[in-house]
Amino acid sequence: MKLPPALRRPAAVIGLLLLALQIVMIVFAPVISPYSPVEADAIASLQPPSAAHWFGTDITGMDVFSRVIYATRINLLISVVSVAVAFAVGVPLGLLIGFYRGAASSLAMRLFDFIQAFPIFVLGMALVAVMGQEIWNVAIVLAILFIPIFARLIRAEVLSLRERPFVAAARCSGATDRHIMFRHLLPNALMPAMVQVSISIGMAILLTAGLSFIGAGVRMPTPEWGLMVSTGAQQMILGVWWVSLFPGLAIVVAVLCFALLGDVLRDALDPTRQRAPARVTRQPTDSGETP
Repeated sequence: MKLPPALRRPAAVIGLLLLALQIVMIVFAPVISPYSPVEADAIASLQPPSAAHWFGTDITGMDVFSRVIYATRINLLISVVSVAVAFAVGVPLGLLIGFYRGAASSLAMRLFDFIQAFPIFVLGMALVAVMGQEIWNVAIVLAILFIPIFARLIRAEVLSLRERPFVAAARCSGATDRHIMFRHLLPNALMPAMVQVSISIGMAILLTAGLSFIGAGVRMPTPEWGLMVSTGAQQMILGVWWVSLFPGLAIVVAVLCFALLGDVLRDALDPTRQRAPARVTRQPTDSGETP
């Protein structure tokens, strides 16, 4: 079976391999991890990488490798759930405020302006402090931060599509507003939102790790990449580099994976980015003209 051109690019191959690696870590974490991710062992505190502990141990004696594996579940769960909720709420909302322009639409846009006027990290930190440092609360906070992004994308697409001739033709044929929105406008407006999903998951991973790093996200002993980096940062000046290095690399791999997949998805869904046809070479004529 011949793959689409977008999936034959090196970026697509790397992104899919990294995604497959994370899925394996999520599904088979109990099999891969040699130790419990939350059981401390004071005797094994701050041991460097070895055959017994591949990534070493942290200050409490917990195995860093096992915690990195299990943290994949936590970070991707928070990121995927938050983006899925933001997509499910933001897309219909953007469709409505783009199709029905009026006071309600203007009010919704001003609310989005208010949310996005704050630095996203600062607002996330404040909301988590109010709601509590639980996994699901972090996911809800991130969803609130991402809803305006999806709503604005869909609204912008709907505003440009609602004046197209095919919408006028649908109106003339007697189509209802609901039929026009969900059968004509939404399918044509979804492409940028689909690309934004992959980009937003990478952003959510960074925000989750950042909130935990400063103590405003997931709490100990839950395995989470940002929390692990924060724990190890206190010992880096003493030469204990492994506690922060490996969860930091895990963050890099996860964000790179979804950035590459977002780029590939954009190229696959955008017809204007398809490969141009091969150039036709002129053949010499009988009059002696050279190409």
